[in-house]
Amino acid sequence: MDVPRSSFTAYTSLLPPKKDCTYTSCYCEENVWRLCDHVRNEGTFSLEECYAVFISNDKRMIPLWRQCAGHGDNPVIWDYHVIFLHTPAGDQSFIYDLDTTLPFPSPFSTYIAEAFKSDALLRPDFRRFKDEPR
Repeated sequence: MDVPRSSFTAYTSLLPPKKDCTYTSCYCEENVWRLCDHVRNEGTFSLEECYAVFISNDKRMIPLWRQCAGHGDNPVIWDYHVIFLHTPAGDQSFIYDLDTTLPFPSPFSTYIAEAFKSDALLRPDFRRFKDEPR
């Protein structure tokens, strides 16, 4: 589902609607590379605002919710996943994930809350964030 432009105050999507993006199932890194390539070729936005974000852990078991490959409210367990992060000037960043059922793009805070859930709910093998000693 694409998000109506009016949902984000003064945010202009730097990518075409999800349905118009090149997509290959199970090749998230290739899909994100193509999104970055689109931004570079268009030249309308700076690549300095864009990041390919690799998500994994030591066990290579990353649970993500709200994935197209999922069933119901169950997470999909990926060995890794790659998403496109846009950090324009201002307070809000956006995630573009061609594998999610969330809006395209999604506000960063929405994506994190809906796709990651809380590490506190997970078995230790599935945790994505390390607790560092203080």
